[in-house]
Amino acid sequence: METQTDNKTPFRLNATANWDDTFRLMSWWDAEKISQASVMVVGAGALGNEVLKNLALLNIGRILIVDFDTIEYSNLCRSVLFRRSDCNGKKYKSTVAAQRIRKINPNIKVASINGSIISDVGLGLFRRVDVIIGCLDNRLARMFINRYAHLCGRTWIDGAIENLSGDLDVYRPGVSCYECELTAAEHRMITYRLGCPDIAMRNIKFGKVATTPISASIIGAMQVQEALKVIYANDEHSLAGQHFRYEGMNFTTLVYPKNELKDLCNSHQYLDSFVEAENLSCNSSVAEVLDWISTYWNEPNPVIYLGYDVIEELCGMESGVRHKVLISSWQLNEKIYRKYQRAEGETLGISKSSSRLSKEFAHQSATLKQLGVPPLQILSIEAAGTFHWLELNADQKFLTFS
Repeated sequence: METQTDNKTPFRLNATANWDDTFRLMSWWDAEKISQASVMVVGAGALGNEVLKNLALLNIGRILIVDFDTIEYSNLCRSVLFRRSDCNGKKYKSTVAAQRIRKINPNIKVASINGSIISDVGLGLFRRVDVIIGCLDNRLARMFINRYAHLCGRTWIDGAIENLSGDLDVYRPGVSCYECELTAAEHRMITYRLGCPDIAMRNIKFGKVATTPISASIIGAMQVQEALKVIYANDEHSLAGQHFRYEGMNFTTLVYPKNELKDLCNSHQYLDSFVEAENLSCNSSVAEVLDWISTYWNEPNPVIYLGYDVIEELCGMESGVRHKVLISSWQLNEKIYRKYQRAEGETLGISKSSSRLSKEFAHQSATLKQLGVPPLQILSIEAAGTFHWLELNADQKFLTFS
């Protein structure tokens, strides 16, 4: 008589089973709340991999991944979601990570943005998620996340790892603030980088920090644990207002309170109210947006404040040759320099730029996207003698979770 062995027995999924049946054994678990939650993860490296894996296993409903970098062979020893085959085609970390966590848990919905959190993510995306998890390694990007999160009234959870150690901070508006913690020297360095966009972008992409999958696993798990508390509005047990330090070599942990918030801080701004412009998107022209504002607020000369410079002209410092361009300051990089340099090593300067758009702006037919405005951005405008916020609501289709 032939006996059927286990490896030949077909696997049948229990039709009544739920992905999170084990979690439902916990009295406080709210499956519906978790399945409806939205989380933005900024950075898909070693730390981001662990965070994304945990979010997928917990059945978080919608996950947005933001990262501009591509996968390299050196990532494989610390990144559970990446494979050797991912290193051969300059594949984006965000795209591949999205594909892998969908395979881990087909129930979740995922979207990815191959871009910088500084210039490619509109404020409207921040207000459409419940919590932001930062898995970054530079101060400039952290400061921008902090400002955007505060504007939209969202908590963000910062993690950092190095060697066998790691740090964790929960920044909740009104309780804790990343920018308030910066020293005077750190603030000067960030201000310098903001004034030199090319230096800023090189800093974002610069260097590697020695890390291990062990520290990434520990800090990443704690970040997701704190995100659950935000989703559950469990402020009582949150780490907000405290700093967590893990030292793996000596196996010690420290939790200590942060300093009080500063009275004057650029991050302490809030979107009290804003107008949703259903017919405007980042693909609208400058003229179209200004006309819409003029009609809505009965203002003949409205102004849009970008918060960065649109570069209209570059000039060779040695040759004196002027070059017409139309790019945002965040797009100014070494490739642009090489394109317009008349001789190797020539210094290029910005000879014409603007950080505000009005009816006097020379490029009325240019789209906001051409000028560096991302989809679902919330614009700062001046009309009828006061300042307002205006969301490019027609961009909602841009954010597709699948």
